[in-house]
Amino acid sequence: MGMIRQHTAASRAYGRAHHSVISGRPAEAEAFARAAAALRDAAEQPHDRAVLVRALGYNQKLWTIVQAEASDPGHPAPADMRDDMLSLARFMDRATAEALSAAHPNLDGMIAINASLSSGLFGRPV
Repeated sequence: MGMIRQHTAASRAYGRAHHSVISGRPAEAEAFARAAAALRDAAEQPHDRAVLVRALGYNQKLWTIVQAEASDPGHPAPADMRDDMLSLARFMDRATAEALSAAHPNLDGMIAINASLSSGLFGRPV
């Protein structure tokens, strides 16, 4: 599956999860906003590999936490929402691996997902 199709599938999963996200979660919203900002910085500095590696590392840590929480059957979120978050996390895993191996990585999908989740958690539109 190509990167665009993966992003589209991830976006559909996000769309289903977006309306179920509990608002008032400023710490989570800030974490996704920071990930989006770090990835934007990396995209704006394509020749600075250290910035890219730091941004992808932060994003990967964030999404590892999402994976762990969404995998917990005792988590209070509905199962379909947890499944959607796991789909997004798998997308992020693939996108991270591709970005690390690409000469000119496209971070747009990763940025969009993080920004959308941050916005949803803050309770305001993107």
